[in-house]
Order: sequence, then structure tokens, then C-alpha cells
Amino acid sequence: MQMNTGTIAVIALSVFLFLWYIGGHLYNRQRGRYLFRWLEEGLKVLGEEYRWGWLGSPASGARILIPQARPPFRRMEITLLLENREIPVLWLADLLQKKRDAIIIKATLRSPESREVQVGPPNELRSAALLSWKRETGPHGLMVAYQGSGSSSCLAQLTPWLTRYGPHLRRFVLQREDPHLAVWMNLTGVVPEVPSAVFCADLQATLEVRKDEK
Repeated sequence: MQMNTGTIAVIALSVFLFLWYIGGHLYNRQRGRYLFRWLEEGLKVLGEEYRWGWLGSPASGARILIPQARPPFRRMEITLLLENREIPVLWLADLLQKKRDAIIIKATLRSPESREVQVGPPNELRSAALLSWKRETGPHGLMVAYQGSGSSSCLAQLTPWLTRYGPHLRRFVLQREDPHLAVWMNLTGVVPEVPSAVFCADLQATLEVRKDEK
């Protein structure tokens, strides 16, 4: 029995989606292991011991907990989050929104303070809670919103870090509430160009400087 054009198209699309899913899943598994190996050297900078596990599988990412982090941190949680490559529509949506493989860092600081800073693309810093904050344009066109005494000196100390990592930054939050620090960055352009030990030491040093000048 001869199949009509519609049936052939459905079968072809189904095969295409199946092969795309398999290829995307296998690539993400390999990519997840690679990103964790990249991060391991940086973890030694941040703390002597850590616990970790995959987010279901290496294809999704990993979560790392450092219960006793080195100063200026007290505790850290790091998430490696891979973009969705298994489903073409979701992958394209992430690509259009510039969502790539990412690292999300949340940390409790040993000496939190009253100064608060948020950095990100201008269209993402429009919440009502930030309307009363002072604003400046930072490196790479990022919007910097801040409040609290001494915030200007804090921004000066953050500028070198933002200059280096700003093209990949999606959000930087320094706040009174725990977690005191939250950083969300795309890893494309960071890995493998920047060793994770350098990346982690840069963040650590930036916050140590901020603390010492209080």
C-alpha cells in the first residue's frame, strides 16, 4: 500500500526528532562530565571538602555543595545547568534568549553587610523593588542597581570582575538576605578559555577586597 505525502512527512519528522533527541542527549552527557571536570580545580580553591551529584544525569547538569567554604564565603552551592539540546524547539528558544550552559553560584558570606548590588542586562532589572535604587551603566552595557552606604566603593571593586566576565553574566546579586551572593553566568566563552581555579579565585578576591574596605 502506497503511503501518502502526509504520512511520509510525519514519519520523517518523527525519525528526525528521535535522532535529534538521541544526539542531543548523548552530547549533553559528554558535555556535563566535561564541565564538571573543568570545575573541579576551582572547587579546591573554594573549600577542602564538597558533596555533589548529577541533576538526574550528566545530561542535565550537577549540583555541588561546599558546607565549609573558605573566606569570604561560609557556605556555597554551585549548580551546573546544561541547555536543553534534546528538543529542537526548546533548544532554539534558549538560543534566542541567550541561555547557554550555565553556572549558578549561591553563597552565604561570613560577614554580610548592608550594601546591596544587582547587575544584569537592563531589561532584567525593571522590577518594582528596584525602582528606588540608584542605577549606573556598567561594563559591556550591563545595568548596575545599588543601595546602601558605601555602595559606590563596592561598585569600583566589582568593576574589574565585571569587565572580565560581564559578556557572559546573566545576573549578579549581592544582598542582605541569605544567600548573600547569587551569580548566574553562561559558560560559553568562559570554558575552556578561563581555568576554573582562576574563575573562582577572581570571584573570591573581588569579595575579599570589598570586605576589607568596610
